[in-house]
Amino acid sequence: MKHLELMMKAFLQWAVRNRVHFMSWLAFILWETLFIGLSFGEFGHPMTYVLHYLLIIGLFYFNSLHVLPWVFKKSAQFLWRLPLALIFEISFFILGSYLVDLLLKKIGAFSSAVSVNLTGVYVIRTLYRCVQFLGFSTGYYYLVTLIDARKKYDMVERQRLQEIIQKQIAQKEAIRAQNAYLTAQINPHFFFNTLDYFYHNARKISPDLAEGISSLANIMRFAIHADKIGGFIRLGEELEQVQALIYLHSVRQKQFINLDYDEELEDILFIPLIILTLTENVFKHGIMHEESAPAIIKVYADSANLIIETSNKINYGVTRPTSSTGLKNIEHRLKANYGNQFQFDYSVGSESYFKTKLVIKFEALNDLEAFSYPSADTDTTTPHASAADQEKAG
Repeated sequence: MKHLELMMKAFLQWAVRNRVHFMSWLAFILWETLFIGLSFGEFGHPMTYVLHYLLIIGLFYFNSLHVLPWVFKKSAQFLWRLPLALIFEISFFILGSYLVDLLLKKIGAFSSAVSVNLTGVYVIRTLYRCVQFLGFSTGYYYLVTLIDARKKYDMVERQRLQEIIQKQIAQKEAIRAQNAYLTAQINPHFFFNTLDYFYHNARKISPDLAEGISSLANIMRFAIHADKIGGFIRLGEELEQVQALIYLHSVRQKQFINLDYDEELEDILFIPLIILTLTENVFKHGIMHEESAPAIIKVYADSANLIIETSNKINYGVTRPTSSTGLKNIEHRLKANYGNQFQFDYSVGSESYFKTKLVIKFEALNDLEAFSYPSADTDTTTPHASAADQEKAG
């Protein structure tokens, strides 16, 4: 029963999709039947109309949906395929009509005075009917082909216009980025020259202050160049900047933070600003003035992975609910560079400690191209770039 319901549902859906065909055939059959019946003053047996129109409809769709696509499939074979198809269809229709009439005669749909013989007159009359509907079918085929071609053309045209729009957007973005780059070059130039001025003047009155300015300049230079150039750096270069950042925070207030790393890992190539961002996150949200609860930054390795961990006691006095933009930014950059060959987790552990752990497979770190950022001695006019990863930490 359920199977029958599904079949009925499928049939109704098919009928709705093809309702224009049903309505067109119904209108044509009613018009032709009434016209001929009224003209001759009599109507035929209902089965006569049913069987002959089923044969005609079958010829119509068989020709338009199967025969003509086969004929025009290969243009080089058109000259022999078309005559062959016509001979087959005409023969099939004449023979089919003759068999239908024999059946109608047998069931009594024709009067006894009507004979069914395959005469020349019968063949010509049936041939005319066949050619008539082959013509209708061919017109329908060309109409459908034209509509399909138009749809394909419209789709290609929309894709072309979309590509043009995307290209124009990309060009505008490139121009905007270039203008932003040219404009922003002024800012680092002024920034580093100003820091250089402060550094040289501070050395005379406060060596510690001068050292702090120098450390700040190096960190900013590293961040700007790393963000602009991208690529990969030696892990040791970023660890130097982490030490400088720890020094800067320690100048203001005694800080208890342990940086522990294996020196053998310094030459590993790694994307920049990851450890620096994690360190900045520790300072932003952590408590570092308690000697009994120092913050910890560890960089070590096992047999197959590079591992980076941070741990700090949460300073609820300054920490506000955030969207963890910096950490999500780290995860996004890791995904872009290392695919699925890393695992990055962060959570609040016991005793209100915030912990992060990054594990990257060594195989993902091989064959990478490194760059070295310019030192303060070689570049005091650093090209523009953003230290977005640091500013977004946490």
